Amino acid sequence: MSFLGNQTVLRISNIVKKFPGVVALDGVSLELYSGEIRSLLGENGSGKSTLAKVIAGIYSPDSGSIEIEGRSVRFTSPADAIRYGIFYIPQNPSLIENLTVTENILLVSKSLGLLTKVDKVREIVNEEVSKLGYQIDPDTEVSRLSYTQKQIVELVKASLLGAKILIVDEVTTYLPKVVRESFYRYMRHMKDEGRTIILITHKISEAVEVADRITILRSGVVAKTLEREEFDVDLIRKLMFGERALPTRKEHLENYTLASNRREKVELARLDNIWANDDSGNIALRGLSLKINRGEVLGVAGISGNGQKELAEVLVGLRSIKRGHYYLDGAEVTNRGVKAIRTAGVGFIPEAPLYYSFSGDLSLVENVAIASSNNFLIRWGSLATKVREFMNIYGISVSSPKALVKVLSGGNVMRLAIARELELSKKMLIAYNATRSLDEMFSETFLNTIRMLARRDNIAVVYISESLDEILAVSDKVAVISSGKIVGLFERESVDRETVEKLMVM
Repeated sequence: MSFLGNQTVLRISNIVKKFPGVVALDGVSLELYSGEIRSLLGENGSGKSTLAKVIAGIYSPDSGSIEIEGRSVRFTSPADAIRYGIFYIPQNPSLIENLTVTENILLVSKSLGLLTKVDKVREIVNEEVSKLGYQIDPDTEVSRLSYTQKQIVELVKASLLGAKILIVDEVTTYLPKVVRESFYRYMRHMKDEGRTIILITHKISEAVEVADRITILRSGVVAKTLEREEFDVDLIRKLMFGERALPTRKEHLENYTLASNRREKVELARLDNIWANDDSGNIALRGLSLKINRGEVLGVAGISGNGQKELAEVLVGLRSIKRGHYYLDGAEVTNRGVKAIRTAGVGFIPEAPLYYSFSGDLSLVENVAIASSNNFLIRWGSLATKVREFMNIYGISVSSPKALVKVLSGGNVMRLAIARELELSKKMLIAYNATRSLDEMFSETFLNTIRMLARRDNIAVVYISESLDEILAVSDKVAVISSGKIVGLFERESVDRETVEKLMVM
């Protein structure tokens, strides 16, 4: 039985939140009800994550009020929100890497006086994870989990802690279809228990499928809240992006031709029998071999946790190779390190720039300088001008190149990473789950850009993604990775989705 609409559990009124030079939320008001799934939609920088963090006690609003079940509250920390049953699952999981899954849950549950028996926690974790169609060993150290697996642990933790209002930020973006459907069922089960779920997503189709209501944010204000009977994809796009044209994927694919691929295929990079360990010392790549050609987009498809992260890091020189050889532009670069490979003209767009290559406590221009400078002479004026160009071209919502990266939304951090790395990619670009934080419009623009980069500039692009739709849309050649090995390789003309999906789970 659904409790939809029975009771207002959360009311926020005229919330304003400002950062230096940016009004992130400008008088936002919203009511949430028990037993509903409410989706928050909006392009990057629209205020979705800021609103979520205000509700979760991470940010204090500059003005406005919050009521929980009719009672006025003021949060000074996430702990305050948790005491009221509000739990936030962020884009970047907040787990302790060197503890196991069980230990991470015990750490929080002990402080709340819940579930203190280790064996009981293991049992419940196994039960909850299996409901999502996944398998995660409760005794696995978190550092060994993929991004998606960490998000699932966060979801299970929230459920076990009895969250009344659950804020889910981009958790489902790259889940395999069968797991994603299990996740939806899991959310609906929580909804039927009377819990309220705020689902932040960049996928309009996902919001339409799973939400009871959709609230669309644009430039820090509520553009409209739609009831389910009002859901219309074209209307939602217009509310999100205004009158700017958003080409459909079909139109993009019509513009994508193989004619420019008639040039002779010339090898740029090659991996021969690569063996590499993960962060915990376990084997992640098992004799992997791969050839990467100039002027091609090579898509790497696979279920999360099958070696994609380690492959990306090997290609950019961040992970050591235990056995095998890596050749780049005719020279062996095995274990020569990230500086040598980056200097050779290889760009890297990771799924989590703040983990890999950015510092939140440095400015935009300083973060660009870190990657751009090959010597001690930095021309700050020129770099600031370049960053302003990035801001204009890539729609990065921030007041100045001197603003700290930590004030940016997740999508804007990724836009900055894309801008910087496209500038640095002279021979090869490695993109690893690069659209995870991007809205629909910018994702499509990015996919078009890397196609153009390959064809116009003869750059080799390795596009590693857990989104098979994106892989099939963008790639000239598709490699399938499973258990750290390439188990299938297909030219664009001969690739078959069903075959790829079967290989992904072999």
